[in-house]
Amino acid sequence: MKLYEVFDHLYLFEKATLRVYGKNEQVSFMVSNLLWKTTGTLIRFVFALTSRGPIVLMCSDLEMSPLTAIELYCSRVRIETLFSMLKHLIGAFQYHFWSKRLPLHSRKPKKNQKLKSPTQENLPNVQNCWECYERFVALAAIASGLLQLIALKFPNDVWAQSNLFLRTRSRSIPSEKTVKSVITQMLIKDFLNVAPSPTMQEILVHFLMDQDYVEDSKMSVEKESARIGD
Repeated sequence: MKLYEVFDHLYLFEKATLRVYGKNEQVSFMVSNLLWKTTGTLIRFVFALTSRGPIVLMCSDLEMSPLTAIELYCSRVRIETLFSMLKHLIGAFQYHFWSKRLPLHSRKPKKNQKLKSPTQENLPNVQNCWECYERFVALAAIASGLLQLIALKFPNDVWAQSNLFLRTRSRSIPSEKTVKSVITQMLIKDFLNVAPSPTMQEILVHFLMDQDYVEDSKMSVEKESARIGD
């Protein structure tokens, strides 16, 4: 069957009020689980008529509510915006963790059809490496949430200390980029201050403790190497 021919039978559609692209409106929709030849299995198809025209959605979850599918689809712009912010503003995917025990794969899809699995003895190292990726991204997501929280709670304070050039403000709430620029300036000033804030002092203490641990480890390795050499 041709998918768009379904919209010729509007008497099969139901109506509901949904939030579409930030606004509430009445949407006509119909749902049906159909065989999709490409996958060889049933796929849930959601047909909807919104103020922006007809849309056809596909979902592998055969039990998903059609209203949920439509609302999630209309939220994709916000999801893509958040992903762009994490990538370009926060640097959430600029991690450089690597292990020689990770199997090598090609960047080309045709050569990368058969994925290689790590050996059983290398599996713990590979899992640790993946945990580093996930924690790095999780911390970046937390950082973006803090920027948004500061923008919502202290918009006037952020604008008062911002020196970014803006021709016109699109809204009263500053963006994550504006908040980041203000926080960056405050942190630099605090670092250069002779008597930094208690929080910075605590961070400095832990940093120096880590540095001492590294130096002690280096000295231990050097002594052990010298003993083995003798």
